[in-house]
Amino acid sequence: MKTVRSLVFLVSMSALLVGCKTAVRETSVVSVPNAPASNPVETNFDFNTPIPDLRSASERGNPVAKAILGHFMVRGIRVPQDVEQGLRLLQSSADLGFAHAMADLGDLYVTGKWIPQDYAKALYWLNRAATMNDSDAERDLGVCYQKGLGVDTNFATAAMWYRRAAEQTNYFAMKDLGVCYMNGTGVQTNFEMAIYWLTPAAEKGKNARAMYDLGILGENGLLGSNSIAKAFNWYRQSADLGDPLGCWRLAVCYHYGKALPKDQAKYIFWAGEAAAHGVAEAQFLLGEAYRTGDGVPTNRNLTLQWFHAAATNLYPEACYNLALDCLQDKSNHEAQVEANRYMLLAAQNGHREAQFQYALSCYQGTVIPKDFNQYAQWLKISAEGGWPKAEFAMARSLLNGSAPFPKDEAEGEKWLERAAEHGHLQALDTLAIRLMQGIGVTQNKTEAVKCWQWAAEHGDASAQNDLGYALMTGDAGKVDLVEACMWFQLATKAGVAKAKINLANISSRLTDEQAQQATQRAQEFRPEPMPQLNPVKRNNEAGAPSLDI
Repeated sequence: MKTVRSLVFLVSMSALLVGCKTAVRETSVVSVPNAPASNPVETNFDFNTPIPDLRSASERGNPVAKAILGHFMVRGIRVPQDVEQGLRLLQSSADLGFAHAMADLGDLYVTGKWIPQDYAKALYWLNRAATMNDSDAERDLGVCYQKGLGVDTNFATAAMWYRRAAEQTNYFAMKDLGVCYMNGTGVQTNFEMAIYWLTPAAEKGKNARAMYDLGILGENGLLGSNSIAKAFNWYRQSADLGDPLGCWRLAVCYHYGKALPKDQAKYIFWAGEAAAHGVAEAQFLLGEAYRTGDGVPTNRNLTLQWFHAAATNLYPEACYNLALDCLQDKSNHEAQVEANRYMLLAAQNGHREAQFQYALSCYQGTVIPKDFNQYAQWLKISAEGGWPKAEFAMARSLLNGSAPFPKDEAEGEKWLERAAEHGHLQALDTLAIRLMQGIGVTQNKTEAVKCWQWAAEHGDASAQNDLGYALMTGDAGKVDLVEACMWFQLATKAGVAKAKINLANISSRLTDEQAQQATQRAQEFRPEPMPQLNPVKRNNEAGAPSLDI
């Protein structure tokens, strides 16, 4: 549950006992419920105490020594690992009422790293320790309620436990409570309160993730004057402490020149640090850098190495790119099978183009067996995710009644309009034809021309021919033979057979000057760039900070 649980436990123990070590090691009394009143408890122990001294005190029944030695034994710190004996010592210390031992037992049962995971036992010990105001236990209970570990997820209860621990200067809990205020998790979103709790966690607690979170707030302009510069400073501190997300955001700052000049070499360095520590986005984009030569020499092996690392972390773009790489080896059946495996992984993790492509594989059955049910399922998932290719495929299937979809004009029209709204060129051309002729919809020539115009200007040859025809016949609301000729020339060059016929028909109606003007306009034509849709929908795009931590 805590990445440095051992250190936290020992530091907490040391803090509890500081002041009990003097120049002469003396015996004092610590409040331990259930301990006999006549039996003073030695507290002159900390994590540096020699193991023989800990063993001796444990044998005398000292709960503090039992807790420290038990903690060591379970984890194999300073002594050979003996999980069973370590648990006995921790249990004995906890039974004597020592809250730190209870909290440690609770943490062990939650994580299940050294002993079988048991949320019921974890909650029992954490609740007991929390009633004794042990801040580690309170923080751990907050994590349990936030993640639904052994209890129903309850963000408000999680925030309550984080607050109780934070008010005892538990820096981990301060960080957690700050993030709750950042995201409005269990509390109302309040950036001032987020900064209030994150700042001491970062400054005094040296909590690298709190530093990262303050950096996120800074990138979003929430740290006052020079907010971006402050963000960079927090990222740098977080990265220097080894936080993978801090490394990644620092890399992004260098890549985009946020708060400082762009520095691609430093971007590659810090992206490599983040990637080495498992940040999937960094792994993927580092692979992209080696693929495109962005700041580093192109290197296919390193490209694939980082793509594989990101794919292991189920990063959808990496899975998709590996699928494309495998598909290049068309003569290798095993490579084609592997491509489908990666395509499915990408699809399962939200890559909308992969969902569409895997649907086609299920329909075609060239590498995997035909499966119309899977085809329909993945096509619909991609379409419902707003992917234009899938929307148009749904529209065409429903309008035509193509298996496995029954014919449904109304449903097909809905998907056609959605695909057109998302800029699918064939969808725009198809919708324009239906609007012009009143097929399945109320006739609307004005809207039809708008659809054709947009698609034609973005380079769709069929729309160019159809728009040219509407301008030639007057269906566009006007006759413009020069513009019509220009569109026919462009469509003819793209191989549209009807456009060649239309060009021949209109040429006889043009003067030499008009023909020359149409040809010049066709030569000067440059299609408008298509809007770029990210195949994976996320709260934030690459390079943009998100408050969703």
